[in-house]
Amino acid sequence: MQDVRLWLCRMMVPVLAVIWALAPDAGADEPLPPPTDREICSPNGLYCAVMDAAANETTVFHQGLPLWRRPGWFRDAFLADDGEHMIVGYRGLELLQWDYRPETVMISFWRRDRLIRAVPLSEVIEDTAKLELTTSHFLWGRTVGIDDSSRFVVETVEDRRLTFDITSGAMVGVQAHPFRR
Repeated sequence: MQDVRLWLCRMMVPVLAVIWALAPDAGADEPLPPPTDREICSPNGLYCAVMDAAANETTVFHQGLPLWRRPGWFRDAFLADDGEHMIVGYRGLELLQWDYRPETVMISFWRRDRLIRAVPLSEVIEDTAKLELTTSHFLWGRTVGIDDSSRFVVETVEDRRLTFDITSGAMVGVQAHPFRR
């Protein structure tokens, strides 16, 4: 009988290892790649921002000519149709650190290199108990981008769609909207 138990234990280890490896959320959340040069453009395509990772600088261009520049490289950034306003999302994208604070900045609104408004987590998520636990973070939601009405859109794990005015950073709308995981 003891031989059977030993055999079962020896068989279970590799079986459990395979199940764990094949499970969708079994591994650790993937680390974000290191910064690399990237370009984003406004929805109308008239303005583009080039983010230089080595220089840690962002330059906005209009018809190939530099218009303005600001310090910083951004993993999640959006440029408005006027070429003057930039919206920057949370540095961890959709995944929030376990040691987050209510004042963690989730979205920042800029006019050129001047901060207009920083939106804290406490304004984006009403009930932090609804944050979804991943292997090593919390899923909070995602930045969607600039909509057809030139508003900035965010979706949260609370099944809410938040809309912000790009020029002031003020929240101008909240709608029920299913969050796609």
